[in-house]
Amino acid sequence: MSEQTTTTFETLSDILKHLDISKATYYRRAKAWNINPSQREFTKENLNNLESMPDNFDNTQSDNESESIKALSEQLKTKDDQIERLHKLLDQQQSLSLDLQRKLDVKDQQYLEVSDTSQYVSEIDELQEQLQEEKNKGLFAKLCGK
Repeated sequence: MSEQTTTTFETLSDILKHLDISKATYYRRAKAWNINPSQREFTKENLNNLESMPDNFDNTQSDNESESIKALSEQLKTKDDQIERLHKLLDQQQSLSLDLQRKLDVKDQQYLEVSDTSQYVSEIDELQEQLQEEKNKGLFAKLCGK
């Protein structure tokens, strides 16, 4: 029989360049053809095999993976929508809290103004009472200072 020629590569990068495929594709094809992916010496037949996937290779795993990816993508989109709604609710809550705080500040200021006014009113009342007492005193009491 004829002797099969082998090709030796120094690195994985050399193999990938020769086959013009990505690392992931190399590992997937090596697994499909039952080739040790860490080997660096290949027969002509192995190199030809690594250039494509076997015809009988079962793609159900990649189909399941793609379905999983779709489901996860949908979940991510749903979560993104939920996060967006939460951000809007937080913005509304902060706006309402700020508005309420402003209203409270205005009421506090109004209360302080009213408190000051009521203090003046009580002082005026006291002065009016003193004036009335002075008017009610007789002439002798006014002269004696009682």
